[in-house]
Amino acid sequence: MKSVCVGDNVIDYYVNSKRMYPGGNSLNVSVHLARLGNESTYLGNIGDDKMAGVIQRALDANNVDHSECVIIEGGTTKHCNYEIIDGERRFVNVVTGDKWSGPMDLTPEKIEYIKGFDVVISNCNAKMQDEMKKISRLDKIYVYDFGEKDKYHVEEYLNLVCDNMDLAMFSFPHVSEEVIGEFAKKIMAHGVVNVLVTMGSHGQYLINENGIVHGEVKYVEAIDTMGAGDSFLAAFVSETFKQGWEKGEVLSREKIEQSFDVASSYSRDNCLNGGGFGYEILL
Repeated sequence: MKSVCVGDNVIDYYVNSKRMYPGGNSLNVSVHLARLGNESTYLGNIGDDKMAGVIQRALDANNVDHSECVIIEGGTTKHCNYEIIDGERRFVNVVTGDKWSGPMDLTPEKIEYIKGFDVVISNCNAKMQDEMKKISRLDKIYVYDFGEKDKYHVEEYLNLVCDNMDLAMFSFPHVSEEVIGEFAKKIMAHGVVNVLVTMGSHGQYLINENGIVHGEVKYVEAIDTMGAGDSFLAAFVSETFKQGWEKGEVLSREKIEQSFDVASSYSRDNCLNGGGFGYEILL
């Protein structure tokens, strides 16, 4: 599979342990896709400060192509600060610096480049919602992570990004299957084929016109859950593509259950690493 992850890169800083890791949803997913044996590319703006060099070295170390990224002169790398307690994170704040390098403008040249991939993945934290129509028009498997914040689940935002989308992922607290089903109907009405909802220790659901499939979580005493969602998404996409996933396909129960099994195992194992994918920055 040739995949391109479009969007954000950050530095995740744990204020209580003073540990630092490269991160960002798009960057994390691109690394996990490469580790899963795919031809993986990261596409986004990169600063030219010290931490931007760390981002690039992390991508190189994990065999992720970033040759078409744009280096922003004077650009600063966003820092996301957290406290990590018993493996769980608490958000503290974000520091963007004097000239945050993102988000990327998808020029005609970048869209032409994206046409060379099988799967295009982006997310709400990329802050590129105004660019997503350009991707949705392509005949490529289109995947988007909407995260957990309500502001990314409202009609205005959905109207910007949902067209011709093959898989939409949402993170929820524990709610009933009935609530998930009704929510998924709203998302599917915007042109989404398959809706994936993750609920931490309560497992995952995938909803499409064939019905609803529930997947069980695989437990581990986590060191860090930072990359749990990104690693799950990468493994789910990778495994589903191996099973012959095509543009516009309503996924079958058999494909979903197989992909849930693989993704749950992969995400569980990633929780034994620090940061999004276990690449600690040593200053």
